[in-house]
Amino acid sequence: MEGLESFFTASEQLRLFIMSCLLGVPIGIFYDLFRVLRIIFPHGKILVAAEDILFFIFYGVFVMCFTIVAARSEFRFYFCAGNILGFAVYHFTVGNIVMKMLQKILSIVKKAFLKVFGPMCKKIVLICVKCRGIFVRTLQKHDDNEKNSQKPLNVEGDLVYNNKVHKKNKRKM
Repeated sequence: MEGLESFFTASEQLRLFIMSCLLGVPIGIFYDLFRVLRIIFPHGKILVAAEDILFFIFYGVFVMCFTIVAARSEFRFYFCAGNILGFAVYHFTVGNIVMKMLQKILSIVKKAFLKVFGPMCKKIVLICVKCRGIFVRTLQKHDDNEKNSQKPLNVEGDLVYNNKVHKKNKRKM
């Protein structure tokens, strides 16, 4: 009677390590998508941290799926080591070349975009500057009216006719 093996042979372990090294390349490609997003839309540290957390969540799911499919649901540390090795080889060789090419392509696209839509953007900026002057003056008038509404009324005998002091003075005369 043959039972389930509870260990991997040396050849199986070598095969799993090589597979995990090769699967480090798609992980590197996936990380390059985040790098492209950072080039297209520059953003702050908080969003970069959120992207990194999202990347590691996807990486965890990837390692779990690899373990379930290829290794009989038995996780081994060398799976992660192989992934990191494959990722590093891709990242420092092909990944850098791909990113340099993408940066050049994106700069060309940006220049073309500015050449086509630049004049229109300048017109829009001029219109916005003129409209801003109108809105600023309107806001200043509003602020002046608000300041005037906060001032108390003058309480002089000649101007306020229902003042008791004024009525007493009028009776004396």
